[in-house]
Amino acid sequence: MMTTSRRRTPRLAWLFRPYYHLKYWFFRAERRERMRGGLRSGFVGVQIDGLSHAYFQLALERGYLPNIARHLRRGHIVRDYLSGLPSTTPAAQAAIFYGIETGIPAFRWFEKATGRLISCNDLDNVQYFREKVVGDQSGVLDDGSSYCNLLDGGAKRSVFTVSSPHPQTLFGRFGGLRLLVLLCLHPLRVLRMNLAVMAEYVAEYFDQRRARTKKRRPVKTGLFPLIRIICNVILRELQTFGVIADIYSGVPRIYTTYSGYDELAHQYGPASRTALINLRYTDKRIGEIMRMLRFCPGADYQLILLSDHGQTPGYPFEARFGATLGDAISGFLQENKEAVVSAGPLDFARAKFSYLHEEIEARPDSWRRRLYHRVKNTLQQRITALVPETLKVDAIGGVVVTYSSSLAHLYITGDEKRLTLAQIKRQQPLLLRFLSHHKGIGFLMARGSGARVWFVHRGGELCSDGKELPVPEQIAFLQPYGDVTKIFDQLCEFARDSSCGDLIIFGALDDGLITCFDDQIGGHGSVGGEQSHPFLILPTDHPLAQRSNLAGHAFLYHEVFLPRFQAGEKSVKDSDKRTL
Repeated sequence: MMTTSRRRTPRLAWLFRPYYHLKYWFFRAERRERMRGGLRSGFVGVQIDGLSHAYFQLALERGYLPNIARHLRRGHIVRDYLSGLPSTTPAAQAAIFYGIETGIPAFRWFEKATGRLISCNDLDNVQYFREKVVGDQSGVLDDGSSYCNLLDGGAKRSVFTVSSPHPQTLFGRFGGLRLLVLLCLHPLRVLRMNLAVMAEYVAEYFDQRRARTKKRRPVKTGLFPLIRIICNVILRELQTFGVIADIYSGVPRIYTTYSGYDELAHQYGPASRTALINLRYTDKRIGEIMRMLRFCPGADYQLILLSDHGQTPGYPFEARFGATLGDAISGFLQENKEAVVSAGPLDFARAKFSYLHEEIEARPDSWRRRLYHRVKNTLQQRITALVPETLKVDAIGGVVVTYSSSLAHLYITGDEKRLTLAQIKRQQPLLLRFLSHHKGIGFLMARGSGARVWFVHRGGELCSDGKELPVPEQIAFLQPYGDVTKIFDQLCEFARDSSCGDLIIFGALDDGLITCFDDQIGGHGSVGGEQSHPFLILPTDHPLAQRSNLAGHAFLYHEVFLPRFQAGEKSVKDSDKRTL
């Protein structure tokens, strides 16, 4: 982490400070107000979505992260930790921002009690489960800013954030006239963004062509080129701009997520040249944030760099076995018990379009709004042909399957509560046998009586309460997924979550490749491989720097972000006392 204070004046500050004061002149009043009584303690959290510790090190060795490398040389250490379950962004951010580790079983799931399918890239869905899981609990971003996150962390200002009780557009943050003047003061940024849009489109064309030439997999492009431009150029530039302005203004707590690597890693693989090169541009934006922190911050900040999970190289279930997981399950059900399947690559597109929708609708009479609606209507007419979003068959008393990368949940409808393994065997014995013996499925988990959970795999069954580790022969099927002594308790705890499916399905992991139930060649959400090992950068004197066995996401809330939040609150109280 990086700490900025008045006692440490970086060289060249005499040159950069007037430069930043001129560029962000419109924020001088807010800066003065926040700095009254001295510098307030705060933090800037920067999350690189989906980047594992191993691939972080690979990018570092290949020179894709020069600014972060310089940051490490200044007295910081990079640590890996065991990701919580599920290894997805919404679950991670619920734990990081609020300390909540239950209630979000995957990126997509089904509520048996309400019959509602939930996707974490649908704004209404995220708002719904945020209110249900988080409620009125305050987060570590209280009185702060959230940029490009799934959850808001209680931020007072939320821009490009999927769910927030206090949403705010970028136009609303800066003001129309002020934004125009700011853009005039940043001509190189505007020019760079325009050139980057064209470069990103060309890069996507050649990346697709290279993938087809190598016959790595059938590449289904659809809207991905547009998604790539929005994520890797437009949002990346705008979120960086917002973070830098907030640092200058002295906003005490700021958190932003760069998701470009994660999207490209899903499409081309986590170790692919395409995904790793993208980190070079993310590193440049992080470098801009670092420079503002060094030369002209409005608070005493710590820079916290981390990832929420990694990605494991994989293969699409459909490409290898000739059918989607939902289609395969449907074939084993009776005619009146068709599967209802929820997957859908368009979920990501919906979220990104919704960001733009909020920005445009904030100015109802503008030319931007008219142009936006024309483009949106044209796209909607072709959207089904471009990318199929979901498979849905209305069937009372059937099965609902939701899959998110390498993790899937199967719900047997007709009962509002989770079924036990014994109940599943009575209702769907042939389906249970089919799934447990399928080559694309590593193992299944189900609820038992009390606190006990069941593991079902092609070699048999195992029941445990998680208090004691079974003998090695009984858990040999888990060895491909990592250190069994570390993941066994985690799996048992996860399987007890009431929001999980009646059956929890984990993709098979063989020869370093994991089954992805979505159309992806990089997966996360379950356990096994690099998806379970994200990274965290700490100062060498941090209490966690030398601690072993860092696991889950809640420790980030309790031991990284919350102490800094409390230090900020204390600095405000001390300032108020001095004023009195």
